[in-house]
Amino acid sequence: MMKKKTSAELGMEKKRNAIAVHNRLANAVLEEKKKMEKEGLEVPPVTISVKGDDRPLWQPEKYFNKNFKSYLEQIRKVHGLSVTEIGIIFILSQHITYENNLITNTDGTPVIKKDLEKILGIRQNAVDKHMAALIKKGVFASVKVRKSVNYYLDPRIAYQGNRIDTTLLSMFHIKLDSFK
Repeated sequence: MMKKKTSAELGMEKKRNAIAVHNRLANAVLEEKKKMEKEGLEVPPVTISVKGDDRPLWQPEKYFNKNFKSYLEQIRKVHGLSVTEIGIIFILSQHITYENNLITNTDGTPVIKKDLEKILGIRQNAVDKHMAALIKKGVFASVKVRKSVNYYLDPRIAYQGNRIDTTLLSMFHIKLDSFK
């Protein structure tokens, strides 16, 4: 004999069903959006809402970073990134500016070596050693501006924005074709 479900169990089942429907519809919409973009159509952002799904909608900040795990993993394998170097990449990726990946302070000014020491919580000689290694490995690019140096993060690792500028990409010595 089948046990009769309580109202709480029925409510949970209804919620699980709504979430499953939401997820399948969202995946179908994403697949269709990809197809349309391949055809050259510009598709605006789309959201899906299913009655019964009472999860709160995610409200991202105005700007957020997109991290590209597979590219970083390939660099890690090729160049043997240490845990410390990966930590530096992660911390500094939180300081990139919109659409140019310049590493900046919270006030928008480019970081200098003294700022890196504070942000990373390590001494100047360690900053110099790790940044030099990460620049050599193609993770960061450095550009001398007057008496200071500006640092840029490879946008194939983390990026803020919609379109990656080819000039920004050309700053990094690892070719796009070398990682497929």
